[in-house]
Amino acid sequence: MFGILLASIVLCAIFARAVLVPLITYWQDPKGLRRFPSVSCAAFTNLWGVVHQYRSTRTLAIHQAHLKLGSTVRVGPTHVSFSTFDAVKDMYGHGTPAIKDNFYGAFVSTHLNVSDAQEKAVHNVKRKRFATAFAQKNIVELETVFSRHLSQLIHLLDKTSDTTTANSGLEGVVDMKSMMLGLMYDSISVLLFGVNPGFLERGSTTTTAETIRGKLYQADIHKSLCGSLRVSTALGWAPQSIPFIKSLTSWHDEWQHGNQLRDITIHLTRKRLLAETDRTQRGLKPIDDFMSALLWDKKSQEPLCLEFGEILTEAQNLFNAAGENTEIALTNIIWLLAKSPHAVKRLREELQPAFENAGDGLALPSYHDIQHLPYLRACIDEGIRLRPSLPVGLPRLIPPGGMQISGEWFDEGTTVSVSTYTLHRDEKIFGEAADEYRPERWLDNNSIQRAFLGFSQGGRACIGRNIAYFEMSLTIATLFWRYDFELSSPDWELPTIETLSGHTGPLPVRITRRAV
Repeated sequence: MFGILLASIVLCAIFARAVLVPLITYWQDPKGLRRFPSVSCAAFTNLWGVVHQYRSTRTLAIHQAHLKLGSTVRVGPTHVSFSTFDAVKDMYGHGTPAIKDNFYGAFVSTHLNVSDAQEKAVHNVKRKRFATAFAQKNIVELETVFSRHLSQLIHLLDKTSDTTTANSGLEGVVDMKSMMLGLMYDSISVLLFGVNPGFLERGSTTTTAETIRGKLYQADIHKSLCGSLRVSTALGWAPQSIPFIKSLTSWHDEWQHGNQLRDITIHLTRKRLLAETDRTQRGLKPIDDFMSALLWDKKSQEPLCLEFGEILTEAQNLFNAAGENTEIALTNIIWLLAKSPHAVKRLREELQPAFENAGDGLALPSYHDIQHLPYLRACIDEGIRLRPSLPVGLPRLIPPGGMQISGEWFDEGTTVSVSTYTLHRDEKIFGEAADEYRPERWLDNNSIQRAFLGFSQGGRACIGRNIAYFEMSLTIATLFWRYDFELSSPDWELPTIETLSGHTGPLPVRITRRAV
């Protein structure tokens, strides 16, 4: 009898918390959000957003909601999504009082990193550490390192291309996503840890992981990241429920992916710190790489003495962002150009002088020669516009005292965001046929840059965007000057799996070396 009574009480408590409280809160409307149209049951519960995110359909669901309900849509009990240009300035622009939402707490480990720090003072300190390393004037110094990996990619693709030629095009199919993963993760591994894991050469993203207690094992960094972000991003839309849900689902494999991702970074970070210690003991200068920004004060040259946990979370954040998100952009751009022969023709015409300066054989263009080529940059920006690496609307929290977004007043504690996917398809901003890949729209039209959220905007914009443009420019220029890419059919669609990032599926293409 007591057991039945206890079960009844528990069920009643669950019903009250899951149904009655949200209904009462909705009708009380403490933040005045009932004035906005709501998608499905999102006004009552965060479950709508969590389920769509876990199914990788949240971005498209919000896009459809904006098309049906208008430019301002309620997508959570305290969350309103916008698709207007004015909201971009109010929410993300320099000087905005809005802060990063509690959503980012889903990704926090033992310490905050530059991406998930909510307080602006904390973020500014962290951002300044990387300012020198990521400054445009220092990017070109990375060219020697990156060109080495790009040359290795060309060597591998040339062998595939030679197979295609010898067999009259019957072979030579290569997965360009796998190639881009190897290229980007190898590059950032060297620039951050001073170690080349050889992903590109091996055609695999499996590497050594190390637990905090020193146990070594093998793990796949790409699989680990996708699995970890899938569950973390979904729960990020219901941050108050994370501890409860995590305790109920701790047995699930996807939580282990996050541990594997951490352990891969632990192994690489420990190797890098051992190398630094060895140089210090021998009286040599510190290693000058990205990791040095976490070890030494650039002005005083004194050690920062950060805790290992903080070094680890900053390194993991940079490792994943520079490896995965740049790969996503490159894979999407290659796919879009491969199905746009008119764009490739115009791109090659623009690239010709740069490659004439480079010479023959495996010679690569100088970044100096391609850095300011307008059509090359347009091809990159257009690809990111249509297929952003971060398709989710990046959420911001209204600060104490409230603020106005796109002409609407919001009380403190309200979450707001701009649907990047929807805004980037607004024909009033980006012109006609905004669903199509047309790099020409970026030429002589600087105004659309103000609505471009490929790297976010303002003081919280991506700190690595200069590096990303550097790597993407050299890679796209080299690939499309040297090779022809053929899809299985002109209308073949590249699949995506949305977590925090818009991961693509494999990109099989047949490549042929051009006679240049």
